[in-house]
Amino acid sequence: MRGRPATRKRSISRFSGDGASPGLRSSRTKVFCTNFLRSFFALLFLALTSACAVPSIHSRPVQEEPTWFVRLDSVDPVDRRTVGYQHPATWSEQDLFAILSRLFLEQRVGLMDDPRPVRQVFSREELQHIVPSVREAFHTAMPQEWVAFTIVQPSGTENHALTSGGLFLEADRLHIVVANHRTILPTNSPEGLKVRHNPLYSVNGSGGILGLEPRRYVLSTKANWSGGYRASANEMVLDHVGLLASINLSDRMESTRLISPSGPPGLPQTLHSNVESTAEATTSDPAAAIHRLEGEIEHLKRQLADKQREVERLKANSLGQPTSR
Repeated sequence: MRGRPATRKRSISRFSGDGASPGLRSSRTKVFCTNFLRSFFALLFLALTSACAVPSIHSRPVQEEPTWFVRLDSVDPVDRRTVGYQHPATWSEQDLFAILSRLFLEQRVGLMDDPRPVRQVFSREELQHIVPSVREAFHTAMPQEWVAFTIVQPSGTENHALTSGGLFLEADRLHIVVANHRTILPTNSPEGLKVRHNPLYSVNGSGGILGLEPRRYVLSTKANWSGGYRASANEMVLDHVGLLASINLSDRMESTRLISPSGPPGLPQTLHSNVESTAEATTSDPAAAIHRLEGEIEHLKRQLADKQREVERLKANSLGQPTSR
């Protein structure tokens, strides 16, 4: 009789302890899972933050003026890794002018939208300013440096239009990056200061896709995120050797005249003088005439293809509409 209560007491105490353990295990499991998830998301956030961080930029000025600058940029030594461009490189001002003056931006539109006019990347006055400094920058650049530029033009009383980007040689190809084009910003805005720190930083995108005539020398175009992840710049990979080989001597001489004008920078040239120089070059250089005709034929082919697509679109629309009686 005395053994039963003791046995019952032990069984009761054992039952009480065993009954509490599932609850404790459940609460401990919840705490562990909560702490684990918090730690996991904290580590994930830190990883994403470090991956998206823009490396610090080191700059070597080439020439800096109130409305534009050209310099050499590079990243921190720890971030360079496999960066190695074909620098220094030797260019002539005439070749750089011939390439950069042909650049334009075009916007992609839908099949049913009207094509939008292309926009020249650089004005003649802007090229007269920056081309000599770009040539000097390529000549003094180290393998880890690229050429960076920024052009600021006034736009109203409190804003300015900002154009920026970079250039570098890699694998025997010229890479041209446009991060901002005529982007309107308030004077001394934080975004403008970011562009000044890194000209590859894009505020609202490049404003289109880089193009060049003749198009056969454009090997590819792609988004460039070197300046950060707010918006992408646009990068063109160009067969500059083939392009320069196709440019005739008269165009090079015209570039020389435009880079070193007799009057002030940006002095407009008359259409009559351009037509006369073109006619003289055509009659004196048959190869130049052939190259020019090839370019015109390509342009006409593209126009014909566009017209054909428009005709097909109109046919499809007309077939889909009921016939009027």
